[in-house]
Amino acid sequence: MDSSDRSTSLLAVIVVALLTAATIGLSAFVISSTPTGAVAAATGTPAATLAVLEPSPTPSADLASASPSSSAEPTPSASPRPKATPKPVVAMNLYRKGDFVSELTPKQCVSAAMQIMLNITGKSNDRSSSTQTALAKLAKSLSNAPYGGTEPLGWARGLQKRGAGHYEVVVEPTMMAAVKRGIEAMRATGRPVGLLVWRGAHSWVLHGFETTADPAGPAAWKVSYLYVSDPWYPRLSRIWGRSRGPNARITPQQLTVDYLKWKRPTGRYPGMDGKYVLVIPVKG
Repeated sequence: MDSSDRSTSLLAVIVVALLTAATIGLSAFVISSTPTGAVAAATGTPAATLAVLEPSPTPSADLASASPSSSAEPTPSASPRPKATPKPVVAMNLYRKGDFVSELTPKQCVSAAMQIMLNITGKSNDRSSSTQTALAKLAKSLSNAPYGGTEPLGWARGLQKRGAGHYEVVVEPTMMAAVKRGIEAMRATGRPVGLLVWRGAHSWVLHGFETTADPAGPAAWKVSYLYVSDPWYPRLSRIWGRSRGPNARITPQQLTVDYLKWKRPTGRYPGMDGKYVLVIPVKG
């Protein structure tokens, strides 16, 4: 092979190496840009669609083999330890931009949460103050509360009256049992869940999750992240601190700060005292 052939061959090798490196960089960018959060909002996935966000393996390339060989003997090196393959993430988020509303008064958290849930389940958004006020009156009238005010039962019945489908009030002995039950209901119906936080004094909407496996499948699964909206936003509570913004992505550990066992100073609530209370969608 003459000098011109060797130069051409060397140039081709360099070009291949550069293209390989560029491919690796591009692949890494695509992997890091894969949405792991608000699937429905960010990617346009239909609200009830479950997205499986499986990490792609990073392409490997032996750049040293693409370089011209030298006369020196290669130094043997220890084989690198294989890296664990990341597990796929199963995600669903029903939230869409514009679904959120803030409560008009400190006493209208239930009706504001209902309004958010109706926006999520409906074809269009209604963020009007008149609708929130009407929902507050509806929920209160359906509560049959012995101490006045609006109760979880009025929340569930009000959603059904407004066409969001059948909802029920359920309780669980632990926070994770309540969260998992809410996720399973969301997965089965494609509709959001209501959480009674702050020992039952406040209302949040749970509308999304990320889990290690499909909650509707046979495999065991764990909760990685939750997507919630707090109608108290953008207020600051003297007891509970600053409220989370709409469509907030939080861990189960972060939820433990706000989602506590039901305990109301107004009196006893048989069946709910000391339990985690939530309003879940039910099929049928």
